[in-house]
Amino acid sequence: MGAITQEIKKYYSMSKRERWIYKFSNLWMTPLIYSILAFTLFLCTSWADLWMDFGSVVPSFLDPSYDLTRNILATLTAGLLSLTSFTFYGVLTALTTFSGQFSPRILKNFMITRKTQHTLGIFIGSFLFVLLSLLFLNKEASYFFIPTSATFLAVTSLGAFVVFINHIITWLQITNMTLDMKTESINIMDDSLIKELNPYRVENESAVKEDLPESEGYQVRIQSSGYLQKVNFIGLLEEAQKDGIVLRLEYKVGNFVYYSTPLFTYWKNNSSSGNVDIEKYKSMFHFGKGQTEIQDIEFSLNKFVEIAIRALGNHDPKTASGTIYQLGDLLINISQNSHFTPYLADKQNNLRVILKSLKFEDYLYVSFASIRHYSRKNIVITMDILNVLHAIAQGVCERDYDPVWEFVVYTVKGFEQEYLHDLDRKQFYHILWEIASITDNKAGYYNLVEKTLSQISDKDELEEAKTVAYPKGETK
Repeated sequence: MGAITQEIKKYYSMSKRERWIYKFSNLWMTPLIYSILAFTLFLCTSWADLWMDFGSVVPSFLDPSYDLTRNILATLTAGLLSLTSFTFYGVLTALTTFSGQFSPRILKNFMITRKTQHTLGIFIGSFLFVLLSLLFLNKEASYFFIPTSATFLAVTSLGAFVVFINHIITWLQITNMTLDMKTESINIMDDSLIKELNPYRVENESAVKEDLPESEGYQVRIQSSGYLQKVNFIGLLEEAQKDGIVLRLEYKVGNFVYYSTPLFTYWKNNSSSGNVDIEKYKSMFHFGKGQTEIQDIEFSLNKFVEIAIRALGNHDPKTASGTIYQLGDLLINISQNSHFTPYLADKQNNLRVILKSLKFEDYLYVSFASIRHYSRKNIVITMDILNVLHAIAQGVCERDYDPVWEFVVYTVKGFEQEYLHDLDRKQFYHILWEIASITDNKAGYYNLVEKTLSQISDKDELEEAKTVAYPKGETK
């Protein structure tokens, strides 16, 4: 009973979008709704045909006989079952192949799309209706509403089948899939980073400097293990304000929490009211067997990274490039809409919660470090990364210029220069100069150029490289 109560509390602590994901991430929810609707329709049509005998007042040319009704229902029962089985067998085969080529984590994204959910619901609801209607057929009754409704549902199922096949073909195009994933990631960011936390983030960190605890706090350890899927940050902040304490989280959402390790640390202050109810705070941390996207933007970024890396392994640079572009657009959104301070304060501007959060350089690393590693011998993909970093430099807030340039340096140092040839070198240094100009790191550009030129052993090639590395009218 306690576990059920805990799940109910967890459900009502969720935002509207989190509740939708919680309900519809399982395939049984939408079919259950359609099954209830189908059962309701069955009761209505049975009441009209079997009990009220409305079929007897219908003109004879619209009144199907018992045998015709039975044949219609029997045919539709077998047909709808075959249609459902065939459709989802084909879908799972296609998705299995697709997930093996790119990422198995995209399966969930596909299954929670509204068209997928509604199509499955229509198929199952229609099958349930015709099956129940066939079961309760009576030779003595006149039928109109049951066969008419069954025929209408069959036509609806055929229409849903056509729409669903088109949805599969459209969604499985990599450009549409990554765009859908990016939109989902932006929604996650809006909910978890902007709407929920930004109103409480401390922009001026010096304002809470005096509230930062210096003494050793009370550690609270977790007695289980699993992925930290969600934290009720607002609840933590409100309860910390009531108890007059400061909390510091030792894990961030998406981390694997180990058994008997500190989950959070708290400090009491002069306004603290007696004993602190530890279980109350523990209940605001939700754990599970795997990562989820509800509050974990890093998990969303890793999906893009996995697609790009697998595309490189499958010699599909176009897919890798398209995924990198979507990552860049997402990072610009993160920079423009997020405050990267770990401090949350109450309405009186008193420090209450210290987060273990990512900064912009961390998001850059999560997004591009693995791709940069696997493309270190691929000038085309490396240039795509640099072009995206150039776009990011143009779109991000000024505070994030240095992290962008530092990641550019990190990318260039990891690239194996022997794969850089004359035609590539001009574009390579040009984009580096553009990024350096935007981020005000021209001195850093010259230092980086010197290091790259030092790797060229051929004298003629070195002289040619110098002519393109140093922009005209610019000196070191």
